[in-house]
Amino acid sequence: MRQRSMKIRSAPIVAALLGVSLSACMSGAEQRQVNFLNDSGTCDQFGARRGSPAYSDCMLAQQRRRDDKRLRSLEEARTASELARNGQIMAERARRDRCRRNPDRKECGR
Repeated sequence: MRQRSMKIRSAPIVAALLGVSLSACMSGAEQRQVNFLNDSGTCDQFGARRGSPAYSDCMLAQQRRRDDKRLRSLEEARTASELARNGQIMAERARRDRCRRNPDRKECGR
């Protein structure tokens, strides 16, 4: 019995890992199909019957979870890009200040 429960618990993890590993190689339609199958399996495991309001709510929650994750990822990338840009601006300002104080520095191009 314990082995069966381990298989049931590990199935979504395996499906998610498989989905993530294959997502880079898939078309949009294939990715949507994998997402649907993963979400459907998750909702089935939660005990929601297909076609029921609980199943629909579960599928919407899974889509929302995926959308939220994508938005967080995009926001993190935007923040990292902004930090890098600000770092470049600050480094250039510091270089200009050093060159203003000592124009003979190698980095000042003279």
